[in-house]
Amino acid sequence: MDKKDIGKTLALLVMATMVFAIFSGCIGEEEPAETTAAPTTEKPAGPAEVKNPDTMVRYTIGDARNLDPADAYDTASSEVLFQVYETLVTVKGSDAVTIEPGLATDWSVSEDGLVWTFNLRKGVKFSNGSDFTADDVVYSFDRVLTMNSPDSGVAWILSQFLRVGDTVKVDDYTVELHLEKSFGIVLPCLVYTIGAIVDSDYVEAHGGVQADTENEFMKANPMGTGPYMLENWTRKAEIKLVKNPNYWGGWEGKHVSNIIIKIVEEASTRILALKNGDADFADIPTANIVDVKDAPGVRMELGPSPNVTMLHIQTKSENAFMADPAVRKALCYCFDYDATIKDIYNGYAIPLPGPIPKGFPCYESQYEYRYSLDTDKAAEILDAAGFTMNDDGYRFDGVPIAIYYNAGNEERAKMSMMLQGNLAKIGIISQVMADSWPSLLGRMFGTTDWDVMYCGWAPDYIDPDNYIFSFNASADVGGDIYNTSWANARVDELLIDAKFESDLAKRCEMYKEAWEIIIDDPSHIWACQPQHVHFEREWVHGYEYNPCILWSYYNYYKE
Repeated sequence: MDKKDIGKTLALLVMATMVFAIFSGCIGEEEPAETTAAPTTEKPAGPAEVKNPDTMVRYTIGDARNLDPADAYDTASSEVLFQVYETLVTVKGSDAVTIEPGLATDWSVSEDGLVWTFNLRKGVKFSNGSDFTADDVVYSFDRVLTMNSPDSGVAWILSQFLRVGDTVKVDDYTVELHLEKSFGIVLPCLVYTIGAIVDSDYVEAHGGVQADTENEFMKANPMGTGPYMLENWTRKAEIKLVKNPNYWGGWEGKHVSNIIIKIVEEASTRILALKNGDADFADIPTANIVDVKDAPGVRMELGPSPNVTMLHIQTKSENAFMADPAVRKALCYCFDYDATIKDIYNGYAIPLPGPIPKGFPCYESQYEYRYSLDTDKAAEILDAAGFTMNDDGYRFDGVPIAIYYNAGNEERAKMSMMLQGNLAKIGIISQVMADSWPSLLGRMFGTTDWDVMYCGWAPDYIDPDNYIFSFNASADVGGDIYNTSWANARVDELLIDAKFESDLAKRCEMYKEAWEIIIDDPSHIWACQPQHVHFEREWVHGYEYNPCILWSYYNYYKE
């Protein structure tokens, strides 16, 4: 693969590579000072008998929402999509930075960075037996831009550098991307499921493409070139995938033929399933790590992660007072950041001062500006803004703030109750509500019928732009992923300029100026940066943590 020319236009990726290296292949090497978590330890081998040797079973919290790669933007959906579909390029193992061939065997870029040429893999078939060609690549990218992800907004990742018609077929196995402006992180952007290639004939036979409109069939009936196919999806209960017999990678060697993803909100059920071997992988709340980490036959993996946990604040809520920056600043002072890390995450997290996580370039540009728990300060801010208590001791005339979290997430449930208690201390009534994952996303993406909502973020691509632009740029320029309705023209200008700036020092200065505006007019509460904590049965082999592709079941086996 010729990467000589590519290096000239990947300045942003190189910067991220140097700093982000702490996340690759260093599990247990460096324990953050703020955490009390113990390093991974070896334990005696578990039972010799392997349950369901040709099936990988994972017990998780939330169901997928949308299995159309052109409009899916959550981890539960992407877990399935990464098994069913493939992208032109990918990342492998624990290395989230090095770009590897996928459906493209190699690529090159012109000297001016405006034309990217991809040579496609020959002999690839979709799971229905259709041939994969350049026509499918052109169709897939144009489809994303035409549909414009009406449900999730995820099309922004491609629309940063592509327009309809910019993907050009050269021949059956060569495509070109024609850019208006050089964009150094083209390849990392193509790794995410928004870059998945669909069968153009299959989509056309099932609804085709309509501008700004969802394809209802594709949302529930994915079909790609990946190693697995969807066999069954029982909403809120189970997703079953089976091997794609047409997979170009073949089935020689050690692979499982079936994947079962069980949606179980009760933590006790997930814990039991892991301990008794019914689950090969299971999501375990940090409060229960002590109950599982030394269980016979169970392996624990611990290390740094670029994932972040946040609370999003709706600035155009039906509660008009949420539009006032003073109210949102007061909310930031009512959140207990230290107790979240110490008591709720049991030390398996570090502070998150802002949108850019530790380990990324420009992290330091935001660190001196940080909120802490101070209910007296919160009350003072509200009093000064005219939001005083009434005769009954309530602010906002007793109108409650609605706090949402996804059912089954124990950490977010506890954070919600803790926040509720602190708000009550200064006369703010709040209602805490658990919602299923798909319903929560529907509320967030499609309504302003909420005040505060918990959610997390795993990177689409390894660059600080993927965080600060996604969270704090306005929807008008492709940001505001969490639909907070917040916008600031100067912040938009700074974050757009930083996106295309190759000088790291200049980028950091832009982020710092933007941060000084963001912190004084907040639309998020930056809760913490959780560590990667993973549990699996000891008979599972091949798992490696990659924050960009969390699950690669084709590489796992049991023995």
